[in-house]
Amino acid sequence: YYKGFKECLNKNLRRELYPLQELSAFHMAFSQNSCNFAVPGAGKTSIVYGAYAYLKSLPPTDPKHVDKIMVIGPLSSFAPWENEYEACFEVKPTSFRMSGNNEVPRESKELHLYSPNPSELTLIFHGGVPNFESRIIDFLKKNKTLVVVDEAHRIKNHEGAWGKSVTEISKEAKARVILTGTPVPNGYQDIYNLYKFIYPFKFKEILGVHYHNLEEMTQNSEPESERIQSLKKNLSPYFIRIKKDDLGLPEIKEALISLEMNKYQ
Repeated sequence: YYKGFKECLNKNLRRELYPLQELSAFHMAFSQNSCNFAVPGAGKTSIVYGAYAYLKSLPPTDPKHVDKIMVIGPLSSFAPWENEYEACFEVKPTSFRMSGNNEVPRESKELHLYSPNPSELTLIFHGGVPNFESRIIDFLKKNKTLVVVDEAHRIKNHEGAWGKSVTEISKEAKARVILTGTPVPNGYQDIYNLYKFIYPFKFKEILGVHYHNLEEMTQNSEPESERIQSLKKNLSPYFIRIKKDDLGLPEIKEALISLEMNKYQ
């Protein structure tokens, strides 16, 4: 499988991935539902496009085939996703931004979602999903789409509107990817929505515990406890993490500069 995957990338992806990026893309493509917890600078966008290149190359009759990609992320990520597409495939993507420009009327956004030939790349802010939830679901039912949640820690609140909408639309996605370098900023409960997104129909089976159990594990955190070790074992097949040490980056030296505040500050 890996040999065929590499041959596909050599043929369809113009950017050469580093070995760890290639391995991450392979994991993403063959699981179709995965989390990438790599640190900033690991090239998560290129990794996604590597997986996408493989899935798109499959015959349309293959159940894993996708030909559209929807990215849910911060507004600042839109340009990098568009630029990286061009760098990876040497062609500008047909893209549509659902968020970030109030001059684009709602009707135009709905026309995109219901178009018989929509743009290949759809970009939407996390907070914009609730406003178009039912329409995005209709879009995903009609189009074979890889849905990516960039900076996914923003949907960690399982009772918040963003998290509820994003996990709800995932039920209709053909493939699902979670990207974040900080998967559990507050505790084990932050992992709940991430796995609910990638496996909406069996995430409880994967986690092996309920949300309140995760909260309890955070409050009574004992890293070597049997419950926490069991949780880590359950989660491990579904994510890849590239650490800072893996990147071989030079050490960052920080200088401390002290400044006095003025009275208004």
